[in-house]
Amino acid sequence: MDADRSAAISSVRLWGVLERFLVLAASAIEADHPPLAEKLRRASPHWLRHTHATYALGHGAELTTVRDNLRHASVSTTSIYLHSDEVKRARQISEAFRTPK
Repeated sequence: MDADRSAAISSVRLWGVLERFLVLAASAIEADHPPLAEKLRRASPHWLRHTHATYALGHGAELTTVRDNLRHASVSTTSIYLHSDEVKRARQISEAFRTPK
């Protein structure tokens, strides 16, 4: 068996690992952030995919790069993750109120 193949993880197993991670993360923050913990409990591995695409595009990654990472056939599919106005507004407010080091 090829070394790369023996180290591979099936998509079903990866899905399960990510689901358990989200539940553990929710439990870890439950006391300090109950609403966020509940959101994490409802999250799915696909939610992480959406978050990755939105974050990457919001921080300057090219649409075609994100399209290729997500294995979309068309940039029109990937463009649903463009929330530039929302991301830009949130980033500007965050930076405006950041505590100086």
